[in-house]
Amino acid sequence: MSTTLKADVAIIGAGIAGLSLATRLKQENPSAHVTLVGPEDLRPQRISTWIESNNTVPAFVKSCIDKQWSTWRFRDKFGNVYTQHANTTYYAAIDGKRLKEQLEEHAKLLGIQRIKERCDSVERTSMGYQFICKDQGAVSTQLVDTRPPAIPSTTIKQQFVGRIIRCDNPHEHTMPQLMDFTARPIANDGLTFVYTLPLSDHDLLIEATTFSPTLYAQADYEACIGQWIENHLAPNNAWQHIETESGILPMGPVAPADGTLARCGIAGGSSRASTGYAWHGTQRQITQLAKAFALGADLTTEQVYSYRARFMDTLFLRVLQHQPEAIYQLFMVMAKRLPGDTLAHFLCDEDGWRPCLRTIITAPKWPFIRALWQA
Repeated sequence: MSTTLKADVAIIGAGIAGLSLATRLKQENPSAHVTLVGPEDLRPQRISTWIESNNTVPAFVKSCIDKQWSTWRFRDKFGNVYTQHANTTYYAAIDGKRLKEQLEEHAKLLGIQRIKERCDSVERTSMGYQFICKDQGAVSTQLVDTRPPAIPSTTIKQQFVGRIIRCDNPHEHTMPQLMDFTARPIANDGLTFVYTLPLSDHDLLIEATTFSPTLYAQADYEACIGQWIENHLAPNNAWQHIETESGILPMGPVAPADGTLARCGIAGGSSRASTGYAWHGTQRQITQLAKAFALGADLTTEQVYSYRARFMDTLFLRVLQHQPEAIYQLFMVMAKRLPGDTLAHFLCDEDGWRPCLRTIITAPKWPFIRALWQA
C-alpha cells in the first residue's frame, strides 16, 4: 500500500453532493486539508429545481443553467392544461454533467486532495477515520459519506427515463410541463406521467416517470415516451435522439452504505419524500456541515426538512400507496388553484407555514383524513 494521506476531513463520493461539499469546506477554510474520494462521475445528469430570484447562486452553478422559466404547466388525464406563473421563483434546468466538470476543476484550483478510486472500506479509530481505496490508504479527523444509498424494495420510488431529442424545425413547446397525465400508463400500483423541458427551440427533454414501489423495465418508459412524441410533436417535424438519462430517487427510507457515518445528499435524507427533489435539501445539508466544520464541531447528519413537511409527506406516501388516484387529484387541484410561488415554496419546504396551509385548504380532504386515522 502506498503512503498514507492525512486530512482534516474526507468526503467519500464524488457526485454533485460530494464535490459541492468538498469545495465549500475548502473555500471557507483555506488552511484545512480536504480530501475528496471517488471516481469522476461524468454521466449525463439533468437537475431541475426552483430557485428564488433574489437568492445568490454561485457563478459556476449559474453558468450550468441551460434555461429558466417563471411559467410552467400541468396536463390532466383529459388533456386539459393548467398554467402557473411565479413572481419571485423560477424553475431552472441545470446541466449536471457540466456542473460536475466545473466542480472538479474548482476542486483542483482550491488544492483539494483527490483520490479517484472507489472507497473500499472505512474504519473508525481513536485517531479519526481510516479508509482504503484500492492501494491508497488515508486517514482523516472527520469524514462525510455522500455515496448513493441502496433503496429497499418496499420504498416508493420515483423512477424515470428521459430522452433529449433535437427537432429539425422549432417545436411548439415553450415552457416546462411538470406533469402530463395523458401519458401511456406504466405503473399499475402508482402514478405515471410525462415531464417535458424545452431546452431550446429545437431541443426537448421528454421524461417518462413513475411513483411506485415497483421498478419497471426501461422498455416500458421508452414506449411511454414514444407515444407522447407521436401525440404531441408535429408529424412533419423530424427529430433525432441526442441523449438518454435515467434514474431512481427514493420517496421514503433508504439504506446508506454505512449508517454510522455522517452523511450528505440522498443518503443523508436530502430528497423530499413526496417529490424526490433533492437539490434544496442537499444545499441545506452542505450549509449545516460547513458551519459545523468552521466551528470545529463534529460533523453529523442533520434533518433538513421541517416537522410539518415530514408529517405531510408521511400522509402523502400513505395515500399514494393505497389510493394513487387521490394523489393525481391532489396534483391537479394544486395546479388549478395554487399560485406558482406557493407551489414552489410548498414543494421545497420554504416560507414557513403559509404555503403549507394554502395547500391543506386546497387539497382533497378525505383521503388524507383516512390516512391520518390509520397513522
